[in-house]
Amino acid sequence: MSRLLSLWALMAVVCVSVFAASLSAVTAGLVPNDAVTLWASAMTAGEGQMPIGRILAAYPTLPFLATTLLQVVTPAGTPTPVLLTGVVLALLAGGLLTSLHRIGVAAVVAPLIVVLIVLHPAVLRAAIAGPSEMIFTVFLFLLGCALFRMRARTGASEVMAVALSLLGLTFSHPMGAAMTCAAVPFLVLAIQPEQLSRTTLNLVLALLFPTVFCVAAFSYMSWIFPGSGWTFLMAPAEGVATWATGFFTLFGRGWSGSLAIDAGLATIAAIVIGAPIAGFAIISIWRQRPLLAPTLMFVSTAVAAAVLAVTTGLFGDPAALAVMPPILAATVIIHMPPVRRRLGIVAALLVLGWFGGAAALAIADPSGAVNVAIAMEGQHADSERSAAIDLGHASAGRDGVLVDTLNAPAIVLGRGGARGLLSPSDEAFTLGILFSRIDTPFVAVPDPQVGSGAQDRLNKAFPLLYRRGAPGYQLIYDKAGWRLFGRTDAIAGEATIQH
Repeated sequence: MSRLLSLWALMAVVCVSVFAASLSAVTAGLVPNDAVTLWASAMTAGEGQMPIGRILAAYPTLPFLATTLLQVVTPAGTPTPVLLTGVVLALLAGGLLTSLHRIGVAAVVAPLIVVLIVLHPAVLRAAIAGPSEMIFTVFLFLLGCALFRMRARTGASEVMAVALSLLGLTFSHPMGAAMTCAAVPFLVLAIQPEQLSRTTLNLVLALLFPTVFCVAAFSYMSWIFPGSGWTFLMAPAEGVATWATGFFTLFGRGWSGSLAIDAGLATIAAIVIGAPIAGFAIISIWRQRPLLAPTLMFVSTAVAAAVLAVTTGLFGDPAALAVMPPILAATVIIHMPPVRRRLGIVAALLVLGWFGGAAALAIADPSGAVNVAIAMEGQHADSERSAAIDLGHASAGRDGVLVDTLNAPAIVLGRGGARGLLSPSDEAFTLGILFSRIDTPFVAVPDPQVGSGAQDRLNKAFPLLYRRGAPGYQLIYDKAGWRLFGRTDAIAGEATIQH
């Protein structure tokens, strides 16, 4: 009974702590654009304002569907991505504590180990980044555990556990897809040698078939229905460019002269600094291949995934792999008896890794480190997003606002919902651009000379709209690079321009 109470108490503390930290990060503008886009898209889908095709073809599929369902069942105004992130991390903490109790770790020490892992700076960064990275973290942990079990006994259930973990990674985050691709040549390290010599091809096919089948089905679904789910994410090439900018800001010209190699080196450095217990574990079990092989496979896959992401530009930036150190530490403690016999050393190394995690984050997620430095100076880390949120506040209560919410999803957050907005998925938006005519009650456009304003679809279709407005429309809002125009008959009796 006492263990059950400690389990629920720990989960509650973790959930509340992460919820508060994530809300503070949202206020400071530290939440990545992908998380904001996912949140806005889930709000839009939850209110029935999104075509079914875009819902079915949404990517990352698992966090989007989970956020949308939570958006439907929670009261209006609930920060559903933040709530979902807290719940997922609390469940991870509960699973870790249960696993530690099952393998015989003392009831006093187990909660301390769990807290040092789930509140590791890298895990907190993943929580702030939103549901996608948090779900990616959970499946990363499940994959690590499944690899150790499959190396110990390559049975049907163990093979299926690895296969489902790879499937979950693929549909939780683009870097999860990179991990799955990178894992293919290393899977042989996690298979028992006697099984490897007899049924290598069959085992590899069994490990990859669920993912390959679901990817093919998802691709077909995206082809059948209009719209691409990838628009819920920052363009992968843009994500790599952002990561590279932060990396060069912190480390000059880089370490090796090759950005792809630097990404792999950054992942290795982050693991060494953020999880010193990994080095201790490898030394302790160096001659025990059943324990060494899955560890090397897990680490090699993460490094290869970082290199693959930067080389191809197809999976976004490798910053999500910053969570690898604490996940590797948790996996090592649970599945390596020689390591957990020395709990004093384990606890000391976890504390050292917790403090080293901050430095590891600066290496693995340099653009995030730059944003944190900006926020610590009292400035908003993303002024464009802040301006879009302000416009959303200003447009609240007005129906028929023509605006490109795909380019500026924060408008939906500022408004508190997508109802009343005419976005690119609406017929009025499509017809307006097709016939070069605006006939909606309101229209909002950003300054085309500032930031993402150049990518705004309305600015592209109506290049002079921001400066001159449209015939029959009056300017009713002009602030921080955003202008809101209202049709004369729609704004009769409204107050003066808001600056």
